[in-house]
Amino acid sequence: MERDAVLSTMKANFEGTVPAEKLERFAETKAVDLFEESIDVINFLFYLEDELGPKIDASQIGPAMANMTFGELATELCRVLNKGDATGPVT
Repeated sequence: MERDAVLSTMKANFEGTVPAEKLERFAETKAVDLFEESIDVINFLFYLEDELGPKIDASQIGPAMANMTFGELATELCRVLNKGDATGPVT
């Protein structure tokens, strides 16, 4: 799976609930800037698991999100999702 596809999937979770100007630079936005409560993080991780597959380990990704932008998170998710995939490097 490519980074842009993961980023687009993540962004879709916020469309319609977050002002458009906050989504313009989505990849550079800190993940914690769009979550109001800790339950929002959990719901987002469940959403990603539903959309991207069960390879996502919320116990590893969740805590790391506090210091990541959505672009960095997309890169990390690609690394996890493509692990063992013979299609080549993540782009």
